[in-house]
Amino acid sequence: MKNVLIVLALSVCVWCVRGQTCSLTLQNKTNKEIITDCIVEIPLSLLQNLPLGNYVAETDRQFVPVEISANLNGEVKAVFPIAGFKAGETKKITITAGNATQYPKRTYAELVHKTGGRFEGREYKGEYAWIKTNYLRVPDNFCDHAYFIKYEGPGWENDKVAFRFYLDPRNAIDVFAKKTSGIVLPFVGVDGYESYHHPAEWGMDNMRVGKALGLGSIAVWNGEKAVRVEKTDSVICRIPVDGKVRSQVMTEYYGWDADGTKCNLRSLVSIDAGSRASHMELRVDKKIKNLATGFIKDKNAALIVDNDKSKEWSYIASFGKQSLNGDYLGLAVFFI
Repeated sequence: MKNVLIVLALSVCVWCVRGQTCSLTLQNKTNKEIITDCIVEIPLSLLQNLPLGNYVAETDRQFVPVEISANLNGEVKAVFPIAGFKAGETKKITITAGNATQYPKRTYAELVHKTGGRFEGREYKGEYAWIKTNYLRVPDNFCDHAYFIKYEGPGWENDKVAFRFYLDPRNAIDVFAKKTSGIVLPFVGVDGYESYHHPAEWGMDNMRVGKALGLGSIAVWNGEKAVRVEKTDSVICRIPVDGKVRSQVMTEYYGWDADGTKCNLRSLVSIDAGSRASHMELRVDKKIKNLATGFIKDKNAALIVDNDKSKEWSYIASFGKQSLNGDYLGLAVFFI
């Protein structure tokens, strides 16, 4: 099945009743039907007449949560999910004060590390407890297999798939395949680095990363190969949003040596309910001509490249028996 990028034309009519309600009209102006649910983003400025509080959106006879998140440009959006959208369909949405307590948590992000022990050389040893701080200034000279951060970095997931990246000089994004729509990451990696590489009831880490770019990892092209974010002065990682329908991971790399250019890099990864994709935004304070990304190319997978330069978006993809478990696995990177 060919993936099609759908753009929704959003027309908004706002009126408030006692300062607690507003109404929206959404219209899909394409000739493509969206058969799965998706996330609607509305600039928070359009809802500024609503007082601070918790809100729900009534759509398709269901109350869904309205959440607030921001992008790297500081643009704050209200987001909520809607079910499938027929071609040309118009939906009427009402936003009211309330809590969608019956709506399940469909996204999650975490940053968990040990406490109570100590570093001995490169490894963290001694008695410990796991602590979910969702914030960490990465220790200086931190390296792989330090047994300090749960599954070695931050994790984020939704009801379809889960991801993590190594919060050390490897700095590559990895993929966890899920067999369930429930939240699983709180239980992954608490017993070490090995168990999640094997099939379990929830799924497994099913991608070989090695020295490659994993899936959409940040890198710089040095003329011969892509070099990941390896050399930095310091790194801070945090979880700014952990919602039911959107979760985010923010990472700040100070003093990144990008092929001879010393710069500061900020990364924001977002995941929405119902989508198999993560969305990454990058901001760097110096001009980097050769910023790069990509993914692993396994010998058992076919490479698919979109060469249509007339499109706003392009992609590279692969598909084949390239998972650690010998299953079919499809990978894709979309870019402007």
